[in-house]
Amino acid sequence: MTLRPERSGSRFVAAQTQDGSPSIRLELFHDSVPSLKSLTVGFELLSGTTPAQLKALLDVMNERIVGTIVTPRDSSTR
Repeated sequence: MTLRPERSGSRFVAAQTQDGSPSIRLELFHDSVPSLKSLTVGFELLSGTTPAQLKALLDVMNERIVGTIVTPRDSSTR
């Protein structure tokens, strides 16, 4: 069976972890990646990251990253 990548346009937004720490959340533009439909993907930041640093990071990520590609692993190679 051939494993096929699934693609979706995406962006990154500021978020907070449950303890209130700043984080970045991946948002897909469409529900075109069924394997991610029930998941939230986030990125934890180093402690001490300032709001200005978070904004600068988000700006660069959103300027340069235009989409998300999800490819299932081949279970025979695990």
